[in-house]
Amino acid sequence: MPRRRALTDAQLENLLALPVIEADLIRHWTLAAADLAALDRRRGGHNQLGYALQLCAFRYPGRLLRPGEAIPETALNFVANQLRVSADALAAYAARPQTRREQLDGLREGFGFQMYAHCHGREMLAWLLPVALATTNALTVAATLTDELRRRKILAPGSSVIERLIAAVLVVAERHVAGQLTRNLSSAQTEALDALLGSKEDASTSVLAWTRQPSGAPGYKALKRIVDQLAHLRTIGLDPAVAEGVHPERLRKLAREGGRFTAQHLRALSPLRRRSTLVATVLDTTARLTDDGVGLFDRAIGRMFRRAEAREENAVLRDARAVNDKVRLFARLGAALIAAKATEGEAGLDGAVVSSIGWEKLAESVAEAERLSRPDKVDLPALATRAWPVLHRLGPLFLDTFELRAVPAAAATLRAVELLREAYKSGSRKWPEGLPVSFLRPAWRKAVRDSGGDGSTEHRRAWEAATLLTLRDSMRSGDIWVEGSRQWRAIEDQLIPPALFAAMREAGPLPVAVPATAEEYLNERRALLDRRMGEIDAKAAADKLEDVRIKGDELKITPLKAITPEEAEAAAERLYAMAPSARITSVLADVHSWTGFANAFTHLHTGMPADDPRVVLTGVLADATNLGLTRMAEACSVASYRELAWTAGWHLREDTYRQALAMVVNAQQRQPLAARFGFADVSSSDGQAFLTAGRGEALGAYNARHGHGREPSALFYTHVSSRHAPFHTASIPPSGEAAYVIDGLLYHEADLSVAVHHTDGGGVSEHVFALAHLLGFRFAPRIPNLADRKLYAFGPASTWPALAPFVAGRPDEKLITAQWDDVLRLAASVRTGTVSASLMLKRLGAYPRQNGLALALREIGRIERTLHALNWLEQPQLRRQATAELNKGESHNALARAVCFHRLGRLHDRTAQAQQHRASGLALVTAAIVLWNTVYLGRALDAIRRRGETMPDELLAHLAPLGWQHINLTGDYLWGADTSLGPDGFRPLKGIFASLPMAKALAA
Repeated sequence: MPRRRALTDAQLENLLALPVIEADLIRHWTLAAADLAALDRRRGGHNQLGYALQLCAFRYPGRLLRPGEAIPETALNFVANQLRVSADALAAYAARPQTRREQLDGLREGFGFQMYAHCHGREMLAWLLPVALATTNALTVAATLTDELRRRKILAPGSSVIERLIAAVLVVAERHVAGQLTRNLSSAQTEALDALLGSKEDASTSVLAWTRQPSGAPGYKALKRIVDQLAHLRTIGLDPAVAEGVHPERLRKLAREGGRFTAQHLRALSPLRRRSTLVATVLDTTARLTDDGVGLFDRAIGRMFRRAEAREENAVLRDARAVNDKVRLFARLGAALIAAKATEGEAGLDGAVVSSIGWEKLAESVAEAERLSRPDKVDLPALATRAWPVLHRLGPLFLDTFELRAVPAAAATLRAVELLREAYKSGSRKWPEGLPVSFLRPAWRKAVRDSGGDGSTEHRRAWEAATLLTLRDSMRSGDIWVEGSRQWRAIEDQLIPPALFAAMREAGPLPVAVPATAEEYLNERRALLDRRMGEIDAKAAADKLEDVRIKGDELKITPLKAITPEEAEAAAERLYAMAPSARITSVLADVHSWTGFANAFTHLHTGMPADDPRVVLTGVLADATNLGLTRMAEACSVASYRELAWTAGWHLREDTYRQALAMVVNAQQRQPLAARFGFADVSSSDGQAFLTAGRGEALGAYNARHGHGREPSALFYTHVSSRHAPFHTASIPPSGEAAYVIDGLLYHEADLSVAVHHTDGGGVSEHVFALAHLLGFRFAPRIPNLADRKLYAFGPASTWPALAPFVAGRPDEKLITAQWDDVLRLAASVRTGTVSASLMLKRLGAYPRQNGLALALREIGRIERTLHALNWLEQPQLRRQATAELNKGESHNALARAVCFHRLGRLHDRTAQAQQHRASGLALVTAAIVLWNTVYLGRALDAIRRRGETMPDELLAHLAPLGWQHINLTGDYLWGADTSLGPDGFRPLKGIFASLPMAKALAA
């Protein structure tokens, strides 16, 4: 039975709305010569105008004009001007209903239009089914339907008929997919699927819910839990091939529904619907658990190394006093020996020792110094000995659960891993003699050889540790991959298939911003780089680089000074003083009334927005403020915990968060005042660390830059437009920010066309420079220690004497040429979303040095980084712009910290998805504050200028809509508590009249 609603009233209205934008009017409502000839046969301007409007509406949006329907003024004037009649003439059109009917019949006969009939419904239902199978978005299906009706010249029926047709085809599509997923299920598989809804032994949850529970902190217990979950799902025996004919979006939707439905709800569904949902859920959960298991193994080894480093640091701190004592003692001894040598010669040395510390104490001190001393390099055999107990528990469990594959270059590593797997299975204490070491890195190879005789316990343990560590590194790089994994697949499988890529190249230009051949690229960059090197070298030799000093191998750039004028600070203070005070709930309610962004949070299954947007916004606030649903239910009055949990589960998803954020960002970018803040095509990105605590510690990781390196944390990596709006955010590990720079530029949904992007040093890597250029972005980071980042040029360094100390060598043109096709394939794969930029950059960054694609990308990055460095030296405005944009990111971080204040700002989320929701909610609420501030600061500015006071535009560039002192972020989260809106729908400003001194200061 078709669902009750498929589209909202607003969506139906917009679907068949008359065009009002000039570009749409020109495209759809321009009358051809034949149209004008037919119109000339109508008597009177009013009949011609009415007839022409009906004809235009027939063509677009493809429907009848209703009797008495108001025509938008822009559309009416557009048609009237073509006919050279007055728009007022429409008032006399079709005074007789018979005239209107006759003209409609004439339009249908003369221009070939048809009225919608039942037979058309059957035809369109069959035609729409392939479309519905490829999407779950009802609006997309509806737009495709109206496009096809226009193409066939069938006039659209009423909105209720359209909605029933869309609902029906979506139901048919769901049944078709369900049949496809369950067609080949055996009776045993059907019983096993239904058994997932039963209760788990010794647990209060269903078996299905148990398989989806998070694993916990990295370690043996967590990995064992994942292995048990995977083993249970694998016993069902589902072949992933059953989903090959199902569109991925449909499969993801079914899997997400399976994750939201309770066992009771699933049991209430029809058998076909229940089993298809379970099949999709089992396939998705199996892949997710595989990813989680490999990731957990990776993190467990990383944590082991971190703990080894921490032990070394603690040992140094523990022994600091003893070391200092020895340093003072040997300093005293040294001074005495030097003095004795100078006065008494060699004969006095013995007396110097005796008189200063004594031979006995010296011997004790030397022994103590030897104990306190540590090797300059990591003691790998000792590290292997300490790591072995952990690795020996993880290794058998991991290798027995996951099936590994390797590229030819990693065949030796995989053979060693298989040898280790067989040794684990045999359970024998005696291992094969002559354990292979050729696949190990030189340092580990030496450590294994030096660990003891072949066959000894120490030798075996060192080899076992080295092999598992090498396996970890090979999986990171993609040389070894895991069957059934999404994230840890072979890199070749993650890119566009070669045959498809070849077809794309043949069909037309690839979606990249570089020439089709390496020769063209290299010729272009060589000419540009040679020219820029010459220009900068000449200026450096003449000391004409502003605020830059180059002398020999010394390069110094004078730090930029703050350039915010006092008048700008006074202007900001004045404008903020006029902004109204409001609760954060009122801010969100206002922004929703302007943008409708809460309607973006549609129901996962029905695609409809929530009945009460306040409940959705309360769930968003629970994410953003880190309060959580339980405590938010106590602090708000619009919903209970059950209502909030249900709404959050079904409406708050990453795709709906992205759509809502885009709506708010687009509205803010359109504000007149926003244009004064910065450029429309410039952005920056930065990471903000949030410590993890409680159950969330399992998701946290350690990084020296965050939490003093001693507490686990997560990083919210946010992209901010030059106009202060956060348009993309991701919760990432607290290291490797550079891998996520491109993601934010490509995968946001806002109407932004970013051309220039800035980051600080954490976002810098040669791979990012290369990929940004390949995709058409100008990557302009602030690079720390620029003098240490060597330049690369196509000629000998002596060509540019002033810059010669900083030239490290030439780019490898042969390597770039040999790998150019793969480079383009990588860029096209990232641009089309076949694989994410972050995943590929992490995999390529982990590749061993001999990988051609990673090395070629590095060489391209060196060229682009050199060009950026030359611009940085020559253009103080570039340095100033980068600093200004990064300061905007820092200011946004301060606002985000103020919003996310509950639980001391520490994240307690148990899953990566919940942590990402936290980041998305925080970005959405801060974006709403930015929009709200932009609107009211703009209104305050207008009020000041209406009074005849001046506030120069150049001061507004220093204004930031990031203040929150006038917004109550804490306390009870009440909705509708302050309804102080004026007749124009806005809140009244405070203090319209400025103090006389402030007004005089601004006027001056």
